Amino acid sequence: MTSTSLSPATDEFAAVKHDIAKELFLKTADQTYVVARWCFLNRLYLDFYWNALHAMEKHLKAVLLVNGLSAKLADDGSKYGHDIIKLFAAVRSLAPDHFPQTLERPSDLPTERWRAESVEDFLGRLNGLGQAENRYNVFGFSQQPEDLHKLDVLVFAVRQLCVPLDAPFWGRRADAPNDKTFRQMLIAHPKSVLRRVGTKFYDLIGRKGTEAVREAALTHNLPFAPDDYDHGELRNGWSADNPVLYRRIIVHAEGGRLRASDAIGLAGVCDWLLANVQLSHDVKNQILAARDKLLAEAKKASVA
Repeated sequence: MTSTSLSPATDEFAAVKHDIAKELFLKTADQTYVVARWCFLNRLYLDFYWNALHAMEKHLKAVLLVNGLSAKLADDGSKYGHDIIKLFAAVRSLAPDHFPQTLERPSDLPTERWRAESVEDFLGRLNGLGQAENRYNVFGFSQQPEDLHKLDVLVFAVRQLCVPLDAPFWGRRADAPNDKTFRQMLIAHPKSVLRRVGTKFYDLIGRKGTEAVREAALTHNLPFAPDDYDHGELRNGWSADNPVLYRRIIVHAEGGRLRASDAIGLAGVCDWLLANVQLSHDVKNQILAARDKLLAEAKKASVA
């Protein structure tokens, strides 16, 4: 398959492309987003970050495709892959003033527990905590109570751009009340989602969705929920989990206080891990370094 550089305004098959982009990316992104929210609300934080990352990635790619750009290759020819930082930079360039520089506590959010953070810093944390290798809790996590709200704010803002920004909002209708583009309509109505392109999310929270899905999608979701929605009590707790590789290997290798036999035994665990578990390059190097420290500690202890 070959890509085309035709813009949405001039491509006679734009509607077909938009439909494909919506089905492949926007529809699945909305579903993954709801799953992420359910995980957070039920304190399954590792899966929250995993699903939140993928929901964000698919939403960003939907924006690029609907606006006539590639979701595969950046302008410099490099691949986006799953890099949401790079994807977000491309999306922000389409509407530079659309996103906040800093994620600050919404005035109507009843909590003081909020750490202001730039969009890029939040996405960087999401990228790290939700990466594929952390499915196995290799790196652990540190959950911040405001992370769900930050995700909601960004998803809402990104979904607003899942429209052909410079195409006429009313299309070719003879009775169109104005000739504004989607971009101009968003500027005039900054808190709205322009649904004319169709969205799965509003099916999920409407009559087509179950009560459980509606609850997962809307509870504490200030950007999307109706004003009269009963959110219940807002939980403000933190949670963290140190990864097992740190607790069982790294901390002992760095401590340097093991008996020679224990150090040799843990070095053997490192060899077992390297031989039987697929690890990223960085993690593999950390385990190799830990093994070397353990063997050096064993030698030192035996001499003493």
